[in-house]
Amino acid sequence: MAQVRVGVDEGAEQQPSHKSIDNGNPARFNPTWLVLDDVNIDLISVGTIAASVVSVVFFKLPALLVVPPLATLLVTLRLFFPRPRTPEGRVLITGASSGIGAELSYIFAEKGHELILVGRNEDQLAAVKRNVEDKFSAVAVTIQSDLSLPGSAKKLYEAVKEKDLVVDVLVNGAGLGGAGDTFSQSIELAEQMTTLNCTSLVQLTQLFGNDMIKRGRGWILQVSSVGGWMASPGQNIYHATKHYVRAFSEALSVELRAYPGIINTQLMPGPTHTQFITRAHAEETFMMAASGAVEDPKAVALAGYHGLCAGKRMIFSSWNAAFTGMTMQYLPRSVQLTIASFANAPLRGMARQREPEKYQEKRGASL
Repeated sequence: MAQVRVGVDEGAEQQPSHKSIDNGNPARFNPTWLVLDDVNIDLISVGTIAASVVSVVFFKLPALLVVPPLATLLVTLRLFFPRPRTPEGRVLITGASSGIGAELSYIFAEKGHELILVGRNEDQLAAVKRNVEDKFSAVAVTIQSDLSLPGSAKKLYEAVKEKDLVVDVLVNGAGLGGAGDTFSQSIELAEQMTTLNCTSLVQLTQLFGNDMIKRGRGWILQVSSVGGWMASPGQNIYHATKHYVRAFSEALSVELRAYPGIINTQLMPGPTHTQFITRAHAEETFMMAASGAVEDPKAVALAGYHGLCAGKRMIFSSWNAAFTGMTMQYLPRSVQLTIASFANAPLRGMARQREPEKYQEKRGASL
């Protein structure tokens, strides 16, 4: 009986065999525990508060002896750790042609950074480049790249190396969404979303992150979403990719304890008034059109920049975004799923979010 082999190209070296997959993970671990980062500060806070309550309630110690030292300890930890370190050097920003990515480009340019602007739309990348050069006298290089295509992250990395450019700050800002039922979306769109939002983000982090580790310093900003805190009927695949980004980035921040010169910050925006709305066909959903929670991309970008400077593991773009993320995390799943389903339901002409600004030439006039 003939053996059938599906999806195997005999001449394709890039297609790994089962042996190379089985033997391809060296399983290197560098656990580091005794670090005063926000994770351990949270643990110290919870443990100290619990010990204080036990001391007062069960051992009858006077509260005046317990509370002041406790407050002093916690306030000191919160004020002085983690120690902030302002980003330095050249910044690579994906998704730089519009929205949050473009606004981050202007912020970093104003701070005196050289830029590598990456995006799919070559014309808009050129417009952002002109804006940062004219308004901030910044040096900018543009690279046109569609990171929703398999293998594109490695090609981008190689293109940067060919130009002999060093990346000190990586901003993974590119993202793709899609509103509607899962089975109404094309397989191609689902593949593009998962490739861009997940695979390319991880690969760029690995490629440029390893270079940062060798140099002993670096900053990484992952643009995620409050969607990473909820399952979301109506934007199922997109929110699932942001679950992935949230889990990846949180764990990465702890792994980076072994490399103290590297900072990884995750930005959690709420719904933001960018071209993402129309590209995802979400302009008539309740969340975008009628909730009143849509944020300004400049404010979101500023929150991300300040979080990165402060060395935060995670930063929400606003109090509203933080409230939404935390509420959705702790609600019963049935309630959370129902709310998310309503939020992503189409209003069918009853309300529509206004068209986001498409042209960075116009944005340049207000910088």
